[in-house]
Amino acid sequence: MADPTFEAELTRLFAQAPALADHAEFARRVEDRLNVGWTLRRSLIGLLGVLGGLIAVGQMVGANLILRVISAGQASMSAAQHTANLAPGLITTLLQAAGLRGVTFGAEGVWLALGLLALAGALLATRSLEEF
Repeated sequence: MADPTFEAELTRLFAQAPALADHAEFARRVEDRLNVGWTLRRSLIGLLGVLGGLIAVGQMVGANLILRVISAGQASMSAAQHTANLAPGLITTLLQAAGLRGVTFGAEGVWLALGLLALAGALLATRSLEEF
C-alpha cells in the first residue's frame, strides 16, 4: 500500500512544469506565430465578407428587390391607414355596447390595448409551452 503523503507530493511535482531558461523567448515566438495567423485570418474573413456583400447587392439589384420592398411598404401603409380609419368607429361601437358611452379613446389607448393583448398572448403561449 502506497503512502498517501508520498502520492500527494509526487502528484504535486508532476503537476508543476519545470521552468526552462528560455521560456520567455519561447512564449514570444509562439505569440508571434499566433498573431501572424490571426492577421491572415482577419484579412481573409474581411475580404470574403466584402465579396459576399457585393454579391448580395448585385442579386438584390438584379431581382428588383428594392422596388418590391418599396411597393410593399406603400401597400401596407395604405392598408394601415384604412384600418386606422375603421378603428375609431369600431372602438366607439364596442364602448357603447359595454355601456361606457362617455369614455373616449385616442391613438395611445388603442396602442396600449394592442400591446396588452400581445403581452397576454405571449404569456398564454409561454404557459401552454410549460404544460407540454
